Amino acid sequence: MDDKVITLRGQRRAPPPPASDFWFAQVDLRLGRIESTVARLAWHIWIAVCTGAALLVLEIVKALSKGIS
Repeated sequence: MDDKVITLRGQRRAPPPPASDFWFAQVDLRLGRIESTVARLAWHIWIAVCTGAALLVLEIVKALSKGIS
């Protein structure tokens, strides 16, 4: 059985600088914290909007019930 070996032409990639992994890890950590904070803020906004809508519905029901009787 003949093994077919070819030579690859081109340049190898230079290894990344040693500090870049640490730097990217720090950036990923901070971005993760920002994303979780934004998600939590979105939940708080939805809760406030739903609470306001519920209070509006209750006021409408109260106004309609006073008008009927």
